[in-house]
Amino acid sequence: MIKNLRDRLDRWLLRRGYTHPEVRELVRNQLVLTALVLAGTLPFSGISTAAWSLAAGTVIISANFCSLARFGQRVTGFSDRREAVAAVLARFYFRLALSGAALFACIVWFGAAPLPLLAGITTVVVNFLVWGAWRHVGSKTHQTLTGKEA
Repeated sequence: MIKNLRDRLDRWLLRRGYTHPEVRELVRNQLVLTALVLAGTLPFSGISTAAWSLAAGTVIISANFCSLARFGQRVTGFSDRREAVAAVLARFYFRLALSGAALFACIVWFGAAPLPLLAGITTVVVNFLVWGAWRHVGSKTHQTLTGKEA
């Protein structure tokens, strides 16, 4: 059942432009992590500011990450390097401003708790760490550090 769900989600992401397999895997994992956080916080969101703050931080960073991942695949196809750099910078500052405005609105207008909001934002870091550890464990070659590398 889990494999079937994973395959359906992968096909859905592929239709939406996530063509690179590793990018698609990261986006899929982030979406699953977001769904788990939302499912875990939903019962408490009416009585706890921390619960909905955690969920809001997770949704904000997931939207930001999905946008970045999709655009990152496209920017590698730019033939003009200056155009690519300008596009990356423009999109970066746009996403930064949008995320900042969302965080500002959550904290100032809706009374979100800053620490759970920040914890929600760190879910993307957890996603990367788990993905990297999983890839390392699944790798056929492991480097043993002897201390003589430097």
